[in-house]
Amino acid sequence: MIETIVETGRLRLRVRTPDDRAVLHGWFGDPLVMADLGPVRDAAASDATIARHQSYQAEGLGFWIVESRADRVPVGFCGLKPSDPGRPLAGELEIGWMFGPAHWGQGYASEAAGAVLDWAWAHRADPRIVAVTARVNLKSQRVMERIGMRAEPTLDYEHPSYPEGDRLRDSVVYVIDRPKP
Repeated sequence: MIETIVETGRLRLRVRTPDDRAVLHGWFGDPLVMADLGPVRDAAASDATIARHQSYQAEGLGFWIVESRADRVPVGFCGLKPSDPGRPLAGELEIGWMFGPAHWGQGYASEAAGAVLDWAWAHRADPRIVAVTARVNLKSQRVMERIGMRAEPTLDYEHPSYPEGDRLRDSVVYVIDRPKP
């Protein structure tokens, strides 16, 4: 049985299974999907990313498959991870997402990310959640704003995974504080 993490009106966020490998490889290998996220990944690099995301489950975190409740088709993935060690936000809880282009513009990213935030506030004690994206990734920034996050320019940084001059190096940070009881 596949473990459901959370459901919304249209979406189900669930633990990834081996059957999801092909769709994840498709997204990680799609230049359109990866245009503002990072380099296109081959199968080996996709598997390494999937394994890294799987490792977050030991902390009760992870990136979950987002699927349509109507037809169980995967539309993206969304979840939480600890910010990478050695980076400016190390120790923070970070939200992220990626969706297949056939599912863009339908509000799925905002719906899934909002559900992940609700899950985090119910299951975690973190005082805030952060999100990081390239300054050029305006679509992700709009999602961040829709789910109540705010830009925190004092935390913006040059992402060390990208060389000087790379259009994805200049990173912006958004935050959302834990709601008051």
